[in-house]
Amino acid sequence: MHKLWRKYLALLDNDLCTKVFDNFKNLLVCALLFAAGTEALHGDHRLFMGLWVSNLTGWGLIIVSALLLLLNISDGLHRLAKLRYHRVLQVILCLLYLVLAVRVVEIVWSFRAE
Repeated sequence: MHKLWRKYLALLDNDLCTKVFDNFKNLLVCALLFAAGTEALHGDHRLFMGLWVSNLTGWGLIIVSALLLLLNISDGLHRLAKLRYHRVLQVILCLLYLVLAVRVVEIVWSFRAE
């Protein structure tokens, strides 16, 4: 147990909290961009001073959020690959990303619907 505690303290000294919170923040931003893009697809108004229709903007936001999410996930998976039992941690991270991203999108949609 003492060995695990020292390993945990070593990870904290290497900015574990900063990396985890940055990764989580990036996940939330990507999910919010995705929700905004899907909401723009449902709209039928013109954006950016009437230059673009909402469909084009919606698909643009969805593509940008998907690329940013893939970049964020690959960064997290790459960092986890350096740890022991990395495959289990990587599977857990992917499932956590999926659940959190879907839930954030659902929350944004429900706020928008009210």
